Formats: sequence, structure tokens, C-alpha cells
Amino acid sequence: MRIYSLLALILASLSVPGFADTTGIDVTLSASIMTNTCELSLPEGGNIQLSVVPRSWFYNPDGSDRFKPTDDAGGKKFTVQVTDCGGNTLGKDNTLHFTFRPQSRGIASQKQVFVNERENAPEGAKNVGVVIFSEASHQNVLQSDGTSDVIFNNASSQSADNYLTWYTFYARYQNTGEVSSGRVTSNVLVSVTYE
Repeated sequence: MRIYSLLALILASLSVPGFADTTGIDVTLSASIMTNTCELSLPEGGNIQLSVVPRSWFYNPDGSDRFKPTDDAGGKKFTVQVTDCGGNTLGKDNTLHFTFRPQSRGIASQKQVFVNERENAPEGAKNVGVVIFSEASHQNVLQSDGTSDVIFNNASSQSADNYLTWYTFYARYQNTGEVSSGRVTSNVLVSVTYE
């Protein structure tokens, strides 16, 4: 109900003379109502603690970056459990799609790195983010354009009645420039849909 009220207020303000020049204004609204979503469970409330590393961990002996965001270099393993997909029984040809996205914002120049949300705080590390990889594909969950679609095909990786299981990923630090020490916090939203 609140969505409709807010929408009515927005549309009303666009059509009132004096508030906006309506000449040439086109408004397109779109929405998706999805029934093919799944419920997830993450151990330890979804908190993943990465080890403390020295600043030198990010660099080779010659000073060059040790890793790129696409380098499969291991990291701290964590699991995401799919617990329910709306009571639907997925057949052997169904596919699960995991989507990862930053809770707040991304890094404009590094679309495959989850931002350190503490970077601007006094205790925050500078130029350090987090990358997440799928254990199944050994690829960054964020594509080069910042979108995410990690696919698990039941026909190849899970039996038809065993899609309600644990899926393994791993996370590590990734520098995005000259690193300074401090804390790193990245909040990531995970969703799963099926088709």
C-alpha cells in the first residue's frame, strides 16, 4: 500500500504546473514479482571472518599487485544452504541462479570487488575490498560489468532431488590501489532463483 501512495505522490508532483516542466517528460515504471525464489541459510548469521594480513600480502616482491580480482587464489570458505524453493520440486533440468550484490554501493573502477564500507571511517583500511569466488566454477561471482549470475545446473552438479543442499564459495581481500591498514567490512546480499 505504501508503494502506491509514494508512486501517486511522485506522479502528482510531475504533473503540477510550477513544480516541473512537463514538456517532453516520459516516465517508465517497471517492476518484477518473482515466484521462483528460494530461501537461504548461512552459518554464523552470514558473518565471514577473514584473517588479518600484513600490507605486504597484497604485493609481489617487485611491488606489483599480487592478485587481480579474477585470480582464483583461494580464500576463506563459506557455504550458502538452499533450504526451500517455495515447495517446488526442481526437476533434473532446472537451474539455480545465485546473485551477489553489494548492499550499499560498488567501486566504480573495480566492478568485480565488493567495497570496504569502512574505508571512509578513521579505522577503515584504504583501497581494500573483498572478492568472492564460486568453488564449483572457480570464478569471481561478479562479472566484469558488475553483474552476478552464478549458475548451478541440477543435471550436471546436483541430483534432481538434492538441490536443497550447501553451495560453497570463498572470499579473500583484493586491493584496489595503494593499501593502507585498517578494518574491512563488506556487506553482500545473496539471492537464489530457479528456472
